[in-house]
Amino acid sequence: MPSRGKGAAGPRRFLITSALPYANGDIHLGHLVEAVQTDIYARFQKLRGNEVVYVCADDTHGTPIELSALKQGISPEELIARTWENHVRDYAAYSIGFDIFYSTNSPENRAYAERIYAGLRERGLVVEKEIEQYYDEEEQRFLPDRFIKGTCPRCGADDQYGDVCESCGATYNPTELTNPRSVVSGKTPVLRKSTHLFVQLARCEDFLRNYIAGRNVLADDMRNFVSRWIEDGLREWCISRDGPYFGFPIPGTENKFFYVWLDAPIGYLSSTAKWCGDNGRDVLDFWGADAPGELVHFIGKDIVYFHALFWPVMLDAAGFKLPSRMFVHGFLTVQDEKMSKTRGTFILAREYALRVKHPQACEYLRFYYGAKLTNNAGDIGFNIDEFCNRINTVLINNIGNLHHRTFVFIDRYFDGMVPDASWDASIAAEVENAAGRIARHFENGEYRAAIEKIHALGSRGNKYYQDTKPWELVKSDRERAAEVMVTCANLIRSLAVFLKPVVPNLVAALERQYGAAFAWDDYRFSLRGAKTGKTEKLVRPIAEEDFADLLGGAAAEPVGKQDAGPRTRGDDMISSDDFSKVDLRIGTIERAEAVQGSDKLVRLEVNDGEGGRQLVAGIGKHYDGDSLAGKQVVFVANLKPARLMGVLSQGMVLAAQHGAGLSLLAPDGTVDPGAKVS
Repeated sequence: MPSRGKGAAGPRRFLITSALPYANGDIHLGHLVEAVQTDIYARFQKLRGNEVVYVCADDTHGTPIELSALKQGISPEELIARTWENHVRDYAAYSIGFDIFYSTNSPENRAYAERIYAGLRERGLVVEKEIEQYYDEEEQRFLPDRFIKGTCPRCGADDQYGDVCESCGATYNPTELTNPRSVVSGKTPVLRKSTHLFVQLARCEDFLRNYIAGRNVLADDMRNFVSRWIEDGLREWCISRDGPYFGFPIPGTENKFFYVWLDAPIGYLSSTAKWCGDNGRDVLDFWGADAPGELVHFIGKDIVYFHALFWPVMLDAAGFKLPSRMFVHGFLTVQDEKMSKTRGTFILAREYALRVKHPQACEYLRFYYGAKLTNNAGDIGFNIDEFCNRINTVLINNIGNLHHRTFVFIDRYFDGMVPDASWDASIAAEVENAAGRIARHFENGEYRAAIEKIHALGSRGNKYYQDTKPWELVKSDRERAAEVMVTCANLIRSLAVFLKPVVPNLVAALERQYGAAFAWDDYRFSLRGAKTGKTEKLVRPIAEEDFADLLGGAAAEPVGKQDAGPRTRGDDMISSDDFSKVDLRIGTIERAEAVQGSDKLVRLEVNDGEGGRQLVAGIGKHYDGDSLAGKQVVFVANLKPARLMGVLSQGMVLAAQHGAGLSLLAPDGTVDPGAKVS
C-alpha cells in the first residue's frame, strides 16, 4: 500500500486534471469547453503562487480504437500515435497549459492498473461470473459491445451499437439488441458463455455514501444525482473483456483484458508518475492517501457515474488519495442546436482556428467560454451573434478602450511615463474589495461571475476617465490629470491580473508594456513614476463575417493548411447514407451585390427552379456583382438558414480554393435550375 504522503508548508498544492480525450478522433469545440475550464483554474492557482501540476493524457484503449484502426488499415498503435500529435497541436492553439499530456498506453499505466486490480482483489471486491455474450463464428472471437450493431430495444432505431443508442440515448446490454450483427464480419452472432470479472460495488455503498455526502466533492446538483444512484442500488461492474482487445492483459487470466474504463482514469495517476519521474518528484506527494494538497478533477456530466462511483472505489482499494473536488460541466450546443456533423455544427478545434478569420479567434473563444461557465452542470451554447456581442462589449469597447485611451494620453502628454503622482484612493479601495470576490469566484469555478465583476471594474474605469475629463485637466490642472492617469494605469494592470487566467496571450502583451510578469498581488495599486513600453492596440473587433467560412461560407480550407495525407480518413469518413442527406442543386445567379459593411460577403439572388432563394457567400474578394450575373453554381439546398452580417442565407454556394484564388463550382454545360447533383 502507498505510504503517507510528505507534508508541505507554505503554498497550497494542487494536482489538477481534465478528462482524457478519446484517441479515435480530433479535438472539437466541446472538448475545449472542459480544457479551457480546467486551464483557467490551473492558471489562477499558479497566479496565486500555489504549486500546481496539471495533467492529462489520451484515453487509448478499447473497441472503438480497434474499429477505427481496422477501417483505416493501420495498427491501433499507429492510430493513437497520430491522434496524440493532433491533440497536442490543437490544445496548444488554445494555450492549454498542461504540465504533461501523456497516454494511457504506457508502462506506467499498466503498472498502476495491475496495482489497483490487486488492491480490489485483496479487498475481496472482485468476483468471477459466467455470462452469455455474442460470438462471431466466422471471425472466431467474442464481440465487445462496440463490435455489435442492431436495432435499439427502446426506440427501434436501426444501426445502433451494443451499449448505447445514439438516437434516444438509452443504455442496454448487447443481448437486448434486435437483429444483432457483427461489425467485423456482418454475420449474425451467436450467444456463448464466457467467464468475466466483476467489482461488487454494492459492498462499497457505505463508503461511497459517506464520501459523496461528507465532503465538498461535488456541487449540490451533482451530489444529489449521485446519491440517488447509490440509493437505487449499485450494480456489479464488469472490468474484463475477452481478447483480442486493445488494452492491458489481466494478470492471472487467460485471454482477458482490462476494460477501458478501468485503466482510463488511472491515466491521471500514471501521467503524474511520469511527470514526477521527469522532474525528480515522488508521485505520493500528490497521490499518497494522506498527502497534503488537493486533487481536482474537471469532467463532463456524461462521465460522472465513472468518476464518482468506480474511481473512488479503485483508489481506496489501493490506498491512494481520493479526489478532493470534481467540477462538472454540461454539453456544448452550437447555434442553439446539438453538435451535429450533418447540420454543420460539429466543429473541430482545428477548423475553428483555421477558418475564423481573426488573429485572436482562439483567445476570444477562451474568453467566451469563461464568460459562460459556472460551477454547475448546465449546458452552454456557442452562438456567433452572442460571441461577437460579448467580445466586442467587454474586451474591445470596455477594457480595450480604457487601455488605449489611457496610454495614448500618457504617451502624448507624459512622454510615455506613468506620472510620479498619487492615485485616487477610492478607486484603489474598489479594486481591493473586488479582488477578494473575484478570487472566490475563480476558486469555486464561477468564472462567469468573476468576469462580470471584471467587466464592472472596466466600466468603472471608463466612467472615471470620462467624468474626470483628463483632456481638459491637462490644460488647467496638470497634477490632477497626472492623478487620473496613475489611477487608470494601475486599474488597467489590476484588470490584466484578473484576466490573466482567462486570456493569457492578451495579458502577455500588457505584461510587455508594463515590463513585468504579473502575479496575483500585482492587482494592488503600486505603480507610479514608471516608464512603459510601446502602446499597441490590444484587441480588435470581431464580426459575424469573420465566421463566414466556419458555418456557411463558400471557401474551403486552403490545401497548404491541411494535414499531410488524405483529408477524409478514420472517423471523418462518411457512409453513402450520410452523403445522401446533402441535397446539392444547380442554380443560376440572377443578381449579386456586396453585403453592406463587408468586403467579403456577397448577397446572391438565385433561380433554384422553385421560385428562387437568397444565398450569402464569402466570395467578394474574388468576384464582383457584374461578373456573377448569369453564372450557374452548385449549392447546398437543405442547409439550415443562417444570418451572416444580418442577411439571411438559405443555403451554401460551393467553391474550391487554389492558392490565393477561388473558383465557384459549376456544371460542365448549361443545366436547368433546380437540377439535383448526385
